[in-house]
Amino acid sequence: MIKLLEFNANPYIGLLSAATDSFAVLSPTVEDEKAKEVKRILGVPLVKTSVGGSRLVGALLAANSRGAVVSYIVEEAELKELEDVTNVLVLEDRFNAAGNNILVNDRGALVHPRISRKWLKKIEDTLNVPVKQGYIADIPTVGSAAAVSNRGGLAHPEADEGELESLEELFGVKFYRGTANYGSGFVGASVVVNSNGAVAGANTTNVEISRIEDAFSLL
Repeated sequence: MIKLLEFNANPYIGLLSAATDSFAVLSPTVEDEKAKEVKRILGVPLVKTSVGGSRLVGALLAANSRGAVVSYIVEEAELKELEDVTNVLVLEDRFNAAGNNILVNDRGALVHPRISRKWLKKIEDTLNVPVKQGYIADIPTVGSAAAVSNRGGLAHPEADEGELESLEELFGVKFYRGTANYGSGFVGASVVVNSNGAVAGANTTNVEISRIEDAFSLL
């Protein structure tokens, strides 16, 4: 099941939300009716919170069913809201926008190649998956350049065959190339997905919807 939405007139919904098979996180600014739609499509409990007062929770937080990694700008009250639903690592690295810099499902995680190595083991322990560093289509912000669930993945259209093979090996799912929001290769910023469904930006075309359905086995 897939639904097209925009949050606060912004079609880049992946910047304002994140999803796993256990819970989803939405910016507190997301309209209540749209939050209900997200909950219906994804079929998981919702947490509405900011990170460091920012509504860009999807850019600042990465998560799977076992844990979450969040930027060190997170405030104590926000951290408590996240800890009520999952195990949380506060990422005190220069490259701390975890949602932009970490692509993760319940089988693996790909992280920005310049995140300090001392954090790799902590990320691995928190998310309980193997962690690798790398690029997608020469883009280091891998969380924005692809989207992945436990059923499939969608990568930037300029990802090459070798990258797709590496992604499939790490995440244990088939990867497709594609776009969303009328041609944007930054699908991680445009699509929020779990095993139950997907929400895509309101500008996503019918051809892109078909590709998303194929990639995440949503038919």
